[in-house]
Amino acid sequence: MTPLASLVLAASFQIGPFYEQRPERDFLAVRPFYSQECGVTDVLWPLFTSHESWWRALLFIHDQDTGSDRQFEIMPFWFNGETREGEKYWGLFPFYGWHPHMLLLHDWQFALWPVWMRYKMPRPSERRMMTSSVVLFPFVNWRDDGSWGVWPLYGLEHQRESDHQYALWPIVIWARYRADRDTSGAGKSWWVWPLVASVERERESQIMVVPPLFGFAKTPYTERWRTPWPFIEWERGRKRDRTSIFPIWERVEDKSYADGTVEATVTRFGFKLVELYDRETRVFPFWVSADDGYARLWPLFEKVDNGDGSESGNVFAPVPIRHIPQIDRNWAKFWTLYDWYDCPVFTEHSLLWGIITWRVYKN
Repeated sequence: MTPLASLVLAASFQIGPFYEQRPERDFLAVRPFYSQECGVTDVLWPLFTSHESWWRALLFIHDQDTGSDRQFEIMPFWFNGETREGEKYWGLFPFYGWHPHMLLLHDWQFALWPVWMRYKMPRPSERRMMTSSVVLFPFVNWRDDGSWGVWPLYGLEHQRESDHQYALWPIVIWARYRADRDTSGAGKSWWVWPLVASVERERESQIMVVPPLFGFAKTPYTERWRTPWPFIEWERGRKRDRTSIFPIWERVEDKSYADGTVEATVTRFGFKLVELYDRETRVFPFWVSADDGYARLWPLFEKVDNGDGSESGNVFAPVPIRHIPQIDRNWAKFWTLYDWYDCPVFTEHSLLWGIITWRVYKN
């Protein structure tokens, strides 16, 4: 490569909103058809995206090859791949398939789903995998720990520290708990829907009337009232205080667990339409102002502190969410008609995607 070619490739270059090249992060964009940045390539995003070890098309076609394992999916209909141990797997949903790890399920097998499926899930407390089988999902199920159910008539579920049962779900539910340091301790709970529910355990007491509308709960660290939920809630505890009149007003104070001092607060109005944090103010979607230098007046204006003594901004910002890399790479330039960059030495202005650019130096 000649020195001139090296210089051209290293320089920032832009043609309107359609073509842009920057040396930072190996950035190149031919909008809206193609872009690349730090090894990520988009083609007509969100239709196609690729990385060093995977690619995704049309949001539901996915291929991944890490070198140690490989998988291909056309969700939810087809998948195939090979595990690190060399085991091949495949599935044609809903007819038949086996997958070693799908979402939270391990060794997931199915045939004519929902007629039959079997899967495993980890039981960390018992240091083993638990096997579950289901026939005519979700009606009949059983597990290798003795749990079973014929939904909604009756079911029994064993957990590490408790046994849960239901009859005519969700009308009657009850449970017994064994002593356990990681939970609320030994005791029992029951529920007769829609009338009343109760929890009585070593470190928790709770009563609900017409659940979940009215309730009172108490632990060694928290008291909570609902009168009725979700409209009026009142909570006082060691880690936080919260008062809510939904959807009008809410106040939350996060506290230090050690000494109870208030570490952070937020006040909300209109169910999160207005949020007043200690270091940030939000009026969704119209206004955001933060102590880190970020500000947005949607859809007219956006400003970002770059963290190096400079800031940049643009006029017209129709996306009411801060920094989505895929949108920034492939689409944002089309509506960035005017932007600027300000540093201690100068302020640079760019109009019509850089067709008109001028710089003003400071004293």
